[in-house]
Amino acid sequence: MDSMSEAFIAKVPERIWAGGRPARARQWEAEFNVASWVRVTGARGRVELRVCCLDEKGEQAVVVDCAEVQGEGSALLSGVVKLRLSDSVEQIQVTLGLSDPSMRYVVEELYMQRRGMALDPQDKLISNY
Repeated sequence: MDSMSEAFIAKVPERIWAGGRPARARQWEAEFNVASWVRVTGARGRVELRVCCLDEKGEQAVVVDCAEVQGEGSALLSGVVKLRLSDSVEQIQVTLGLSDPSMRYVVEELYMQRRGMALDPQDKLISNY
């Protein structure tokens, strides 16, 4: 990881990442659509949306998207991530990397959906509306 400070956003429920898992597979890959609106104030700099997976091999972190913010404003961070999962996944979470620790943020929306699955209202992890 780089020198960015990391802020926890949300734990991803098992129903999202384990849904569609191949039967009896000890290891498998899955792709997810991830999107978030983030409002940032306080400082200019870079923000990164990340998905982190913790299992017996340690932590893997995948950058979904990044943006430069000019001190105040909103950024839509979205993309597709591929995770290599095992049957020993302890948790998957979404984090935000901030290049300046004085940045303040509000996550207004956060979605995570397995690619190829129909969008479900439960795929919305955070909504401030």
